[in-house]
Amino acid sequence: MDIRDLVYFETIARLGHLGRAAVEVGRTKPALSKCIRRLEEHVKAPLFERRGRRLALTEPGRTLLEHARRMRVSMADALRHTAEQAAGERGHIRIGLGTSIVEAMLPALAGWYREESAGISLAVQVGLNDALRRELADDQLDGIITTALREDESQFERQDWVEDDVVVVARAGHALDQSGSVDMRNMARFDWVLTGAAIASRQWLDAAFVARSFAPPNVRVEIGSAQLVAAFVEKSDMLSFVPRRSLRQGRLGTGLVELRCRYTTMRRTLCFLCRKGGYVSPALKRLTERLRAAILEDQAARPASTDRKGTVPASKRSAPPSRSRARP
Repeated sequence: MDIRDLVYFETIARLGHLGRAAVEVGRTKPALSKCIRRLEEHVKAPLFERRGRRLALTEPGRTLLEHARRMRVSMADALRHTAEQAAGERGHIRIGLGTSIVEAMLPALAGWYREESAGISLAVQVGLNDALRRELADDQLDGIITTALREDESQFERQDWVEDDVVVVARAGHALDQSGSVDMRNMARFDWVLTGAAIASRQWLDAAFVARSFAPPNVRVEIGSAQLVAAFVEKSDMLSFVPRRSLRQGRLGTGLVELRCRYTTMRRTLCFLCRKGGYVSPALKRLTERLRAAILEDQAARPASTDRKGTVPASKRSAPPSRSRARP
């Protein structure tokens, strides 16, 4: 079997159109039709069915697509590994950072690159957790730092770094800015600025309200960046749900206050993810060690909770030890 047939098959499956696929890969439509026929002869089953003007995968087609993607990613890892061995310490690192932790990561990232820059190029992708996972699985990223999910272990290798809390916040001086706990009934009266419905923290918050017989938060604005959420909430009476670490002095969320409620405080684990069996370069291992140290230092420096004006109390909480599940 020609490996290019699988590459062309992936493109046809993604675009659902033979003509557009032919343009993208630089081949003719008859050539791609022959490619499909060759693959169908190998698997002894049709791979596509026509639905209107589009080509849709059959069940055997979906199975082959999954394996074709794995083969492409594995081949890319092998070539990258070989090239880096031949070039010594040179290489290209592609790392993804969740929007809620990028502020804590960037100084350490810049410091590491200043020391390691000779022969190494770096691409940093900042995004929401679901998008970063898709890019990692599709070999667009070498590793990501994000919130751990239960289903990660089926697809990725995971190294747990630290636990922190995500809490409900409002602007300083908000009607709910008060000492003591805030009732969820009062939170439910206000509109919200939140991330998209596919994000784990949003789903957790919705479930927390529903579990106590309230409707999910009324989301008036969806924003895909923790920094933009903070800026929006500071200028409105809407509420949001952000990591407690962002309320520290010197952070973008210092104009916000935590609305304390044990039912709306989510404990999460920050982790490093890479592909199962994928190649992890020595440079990426060193980078993740530096970033892990930075997030642990940031965790140890932040308060267990903030007072109603966001100032730091005397008591602080140390970070828990790492529970390693990945090689870096």
